[in-house]
Amino acid sequence: PMAARIFEPKRLQELVNRHHEGEKLDPAVEMLLLEMAEEFVDEVARRSCELAKHRKSKKLDIQDVQLHLEKAWNMKIPGFSGSSVRRRHHLLDSTKRRLNLAQKRMAEKKKKKQQREDGKAMGPPSKRSRGSDKSTWSASSSR
Repeated sequence: PMAARIFEPKRLQELVNRHHEGEKLDPAVEMLLLEMAEEFVDEVARRSCELAKHRKSKKLDIQDVQLHLEKAWNMKIPGFSGSSVRRRHHLLDSTKRRLNLAQKRMAEKKKKKQQREDGKAMGPPSKRSRGSDKSTWSASSSR
């Protein structure tokens, strides 16, 4: 025996008629759409329950569904744009900024280190590269 369907073929035809009046669905397309809808709802319910369980709740809340839809499908639930998911996005944005800043600093340090190593590879500086300050050069050379 077949389990109860989330969508009935008649309801699917009504949805099609709402957008394209008089249009008929091919039976194969109808079955494909019905299967896809059921699989989607099943996956959302399963993943949302996992999120509820992860937060140690025995109750599935809208925030669980909302979080899964936003993260996995980039979908927003109209009327339920709660702060919990938005706050998490904010934290992710601030984390990304910190990571970018850290990467820039590391790149700058690496560049400075490379410049120092390139300078050492060229050997000691000559008198001309020291500039016009002869006292500095002569004091270090007389020792």
